Amino acid sequence: MGHRIRRFLWLLFKLFANLIIASAVLLLVVSYKNPMLPRAYAYSLIRDVARNSLELKTWNWYSLEGEHFRVKYQPVDGKVARLVLDTAEEVYYPVIKLMGYTPREVVPVLIYPTRVSLNRSFGWDGDVNAMGVYWAGAIRILSPEVWIEEDKNREQTFKERGPLAHEFAHLLVDYRAGGNYPRWLTEGIALFVEREITGYEFEGPGIAGSVLYPLEEMDGDFDLLADQNLAYRQSLLVVDYIAQGHGFAGVLEILDQLGRGKDIGGALEAVTGQNWKDFEKGFRSQNK
Repeated sequence: MGHRIRRFLWLLFKLFANLIIASAVLLLVVSYKNPMLPRAYAYSLIRDVARNSLELKTWNWYSLEGEHFRVKYQPVDGKVARLVLDTAEEVYYPVIKLMGYTPREVVPVLIYPTRVSLNRSFGWDGDVNAMGVYWAGAIRILSPEVWIEEDKNREQTFKERGPLAHEFAHLLVDYRAGGNYPRWLTEGIALFVEREITGYEFEGPGIAGSVLYPLEEMDGDFDLLADQNLAYRQSLLVVDYIAQGHGFAGVLEILDQLGRGKDIGGALEAVTGQNWKDFEKGFRSQNK
C-alpha cells in the first residue's frame, strides 16, 4: 500500500508540473513565428498530462510490471493480466524493430472488464465495438474474457487476434510523428504491422468493384465515412502501395517528414516525388 501511495503522489506531482509547463508552451505557440516546434512540444506535454491523468484515475487498480509495459487491471481480470503482459512483451521487440522507434518510458496497458466500461473511459456510446484503443500514450483493451469464449485456446487466440501489436504500432506512430498524422495513415500502418507481426490481416471488403474514398475525404473525415470496413481496408492498401514503391522505410520517412511539420501532402511528395493528385491517381490505377 505504501508503494501505491508514493506512486500516486509522484504521478500527482508530474501531472501538475506538466500542466504548468504545457500552459507556458501554449502561450509561446500563440506568438511564435514558426510555431511547429513549440506546437510539437506542447502536444508532447499534453499527451503526458493525459497519460498521467489516466494513471491517477486508476491508481488503485492492480498492476503487473514488465520490462516495457505496465498492465493495470481490476480483480475480475486477474486471470488474464499475465497473458496480456506476456503478449505485450512478446511483440515489443518485433514491433519497435519494424517501426524504427523505441519508447522512452514504460507503456501503460489498461484492461477493461466490459465493453461499456471501455467505451465509457472515452465517453463513447455503449455500442462502439472496439477490442483496443490507443490514446495519449496509453493502450486500453477489452478483457480477453469478453471476446474469447474457449479457455483452452485463449492464449493462442489472444496472441494471434488480440489488439496489442496493432495498438502499440499506433503509439509508435504518434510519438515518431509528434502527433501530426492523419487517421488513415496510422490505421494503415497499424494494420500493416499487425499483419507482419502476427500474420493476422484485416478482413475488409474486396476492393474490386468498390467505390474508393477520395484521399482528401479519408484525410478529413475518416471516422464519419459510411463504410468503415472499406475505410480501414483502403488505409492498409495505401500503406502497401507506398511500401511497394519505396519500402516500409519510405512509410517511416513520411512519419519523420510529418514530425518535422509537413502536412500529409508535403510529406508524401517529399518521399514519393508525387503531388497529392498524382499519388492518388497512381494508387487508384493499381487498385481498380
